Parts: sequence; structure tokens; C-alpha cells
Amino acid sequence: MEMIRGVREFAHGTDWNIQAFEFDGTPFPVRDLVRFWSPVGCIVEASGNGMTKDTVPWHSFGKTPVVYIGGDSHVVPPNATCVVHDAIATGEAAARELLTMELEHFAFLGMKGRTWSLRRDKAFAEAMRLNGKQIDKFYLPTCGKDIHALKRWLITLPKPCGIFAASDATAETAIAVCRIANIPIPDDIAIIGVDDNEEICENTVPTLSSIHPDFRQGGRFAARLLARKIRTSASIQKETIFTVSGITRRGSTRRFKRSDTCVANALERIWGANGLYLSPKDILCGFPCSRRSAEIRFRQATGNSVLTELVKARIHRAKQLLNETQLPVATIAEQCGYRSVAHFRDAFTRLTDVTPKAWRQSRR
Repeated sequence: MEMIRGVREFAHGTDWNIQAFEFDGTPFPVRDLVRFWSPVGCIVEASGNGMTKDTVPWHSFGKTPVVYIGGDSHVVPPNATCVVHDAIATGEAAARELLTMELEHFAFLGMKGRTWSLRRDKAFAEAMRLNGKQIDKFYLPTCGKDIHALKRWLITLPKPCGIFAASDATAETAIAVCRIANIPIPDDIAIIGVDDNEEICENTVPTLSSIHPDFRQGGRFAARLLARKIRTSASIQKETIFTVSGITRRGSTRRFKRSDTCVANALERIWGANGLYLSPKDILCGFPCSRRSAEIRFRQATGNSVLTELVKARIHRAKQLLNETQLPVATIAEQCGYRSVAHFRDAFTRLTDVTPKAWRQSRR
């Protein structure tokens, strides 16, 4: 959806009429759709997710200009114009995140035969090598999931270990297998994925930390390239890169002493879907001790007070809404648990040194 928003942002003020079609697991009737709509150009999201070159056949577009988002060689034709996610920035972001967690060992979980997975593997390995670290690797097959082999690999990994999974889907599989094998997350294995797919990340146990690509930027880049292809027959660069917009930290990388499950549960509540509307009192009531003792335990484990952590979670969500929507600041303040715009603006400015409006403008 963010990619489509990016395309629409570029198209705003033009005479483009955008029609979107979602992949449902079956080959697209591309030839018939092109005949029906007679489009001046097409953008194809081709990052994988079960797609092959037969899903969206190359020749079906005829002479219609096409730009692909994603450069998976199993999906896009040779010499195609592509917009791809920055593998180096992604691998380095994962490495920085895991290296700050006082872990002793590191690993990469990829997907066989996928260009984006290989690129992320290479970038992550290089970033780790730069910091004097070696990594273990395991690749899931593209068709089916070798759960038994993955289970053996996870069990034999030296621990504690930080795993960078090439996507949220592969991370989800790893978390499920860890639960089967009774491997505690994040105490023995911490996991971070890519895509920040909330449908996946918010429903794993524990919730999944994930790198958030700037999909809207990718959509804008794709639309800009398509506009150039439509108006000129000149050669267009083969790849344009869109970058990382941040990391959403969740339960899979929050490591604490196993005896302090109360702190881990409190953080899950703070950063969960309903955490924006909770108060410090709501959070601390889950501790089997006085509120003062609970606050001390929380601060010792996280370095923050409960209130500070709540504010960080609210401002994180506010940044997402400012970047991804056109909602007024007043509406965003309300959706982030603030009763007044003034309180929201003060909290946002204290944490970022700029107002919400200025932050939004700088992102645009």
C-alpha cells in the first residue's frame, strides 16, 4: 500500500488514472488487462512473494513501457528498468542493531534463489566482517519449508545469537520453529526481519522487530522512471535504489534477564497495538510489587522510565502517521494518545528537536 501511495503522490496533479491490481497467487491476465485499459505505462511489484516470470509474463505488455519494483531475476526480464531496495543500507542497519545487543554470535536466514536475499546476505556479512564478526547461514527453499533442517540449524547455533532474516516471512518461520524447539526468544536467539509487515510482525510471539524500507519513496521513484519512459525513448538506468526509513523494535530483539519477564511483558504492552492509550499506572500494575519497586526494575532493565518509554512509542507511531498519511496533526495527536495538540507538539519537539509539521516537511 505504501508503494501505491508513493505512485499516487507523484501522479498528483497529472492526468494519470491509476488502476491497481493485487497478486492473488495465480497468473495475471496481463494481455487482457493491457487490451482492456490500453495503459500508457505499467508498474509491476516484483520482489518475490511467490511470483515468477509466469505470474506476470514479460511479453504480455507488448510495447507498453514497464518499470519493475524489485529486481528479482526470477520475475523481471533482462535489462528491465527496476527500482530496488538498498541491500547495503538494510544489511548495515541489521548489523548495527544486533551488534548493540551484547550478543556473541550472529547468523543470516535467507531464501534460496532470491536475488534480494542474496544481496542482503552479502551486505550483512560484509558489515559483520568489518566489525570482526563471522556469521552462520541457512537458506530456506523457495518451494516449501524444510522445517526439520531449520530446526536442527537453530538448535545447533551457538547462543546467544542474533539472526538477520532476509524478510519478515522468513523471520516468522524461524520464530515458529524456535517455539517448537523450545528456544527462548530473544534470550537465546534475537531475530530481526525486513519489510515491517504489521500483519506478520504484530502477530508473532514474541512480536517481530523489523527494518522498514521506504516503500513510498520506491513508489515515487518507479512513477518518475515510468514517466520518463513514456515521454522519451532514451535509455533509462537499469536500477534505482530506495532506502531504509527506520527500524521498528519489538519483542524479538528486547533482551532481558529471564527472571525479569515482567519488564518484557510491560514493553510488549507499551509497544503493542493498544499501548498508545495506556498510562504508566496501567503498565506497572502487572508487576507483583509496589509501583515504586516496579518503576525501579523497569528503569534498571531498560534505562528509561515507563513514561519515557510510552512517549517514545507514541512518537514512533506519530512519525509513521506523519510520513505515511495526509492526516492533520490534530488527528495524529489524538490517534497517538494525546488529549491536546499542544501536549503532542511539546512531546514531539522534546524528542526530535523539531515540530511535527517541520518533521513532516523534511521527510517530503
